[in-house]
Amino acid sequence: MKKWILLFVMLFFLTGCNTRGDFETVGDVYAPETLTPREVALVLPSDAAVQTLSSEQGKLYLCDGYSVCVQTLQGGNLEETLRQVTGYTLERLTLLETEKEGLRLYRCVWTAAGEGGDQIAQTAIIDDGNFHYAVTAMAPSESAGALSNTWQEIFQSVRLTN
Repeated sequence: MKKWILLFVMLFFLTGCNTRGDFETVGDVYAPETLTPREVALVLPSDAAVQTLSSEQGKLYLCDGYSVCVQTLQGGNLEETLRQVTGYTLERLTLLETEKEGLRLYRCVWTAAGEGGDQIAQTAIIDDGNFHYAVTAMAPSESAGALSNTWQEIFQSVRLTN
């Protein structure tokens, strides 16, 4: 009799264990969510900004004595983005990481040899977790110092729109 009572109690406790029937099977259709990049909005000086080039990955603006490039790149690998934007690896750059509107913002300055001489460039990269949005300003080294206030205004105006 004790065996039957023990068996009944064990069966009673096991009845509360219910298996879920919503397992994923091979026949399930999986459609990954396609992400669309957001738009980059910025304020350029109205007296000299002319959009000269536009593609799926970005836009190039020629301004009075400097250029501004806006690019949208695949996120996830900051080092690859830096290499594409600057031509340098992460180890060769000093990167400042801050936050803007709840998103990670990376800034750096570098120099490059150009056709007309040395160039100084500054970039800001916004990381939303899916894409990297890079805004780069570049000018000849002899005039870049006079443009620092203008560039500061441009980089402060950068934001993402939906």
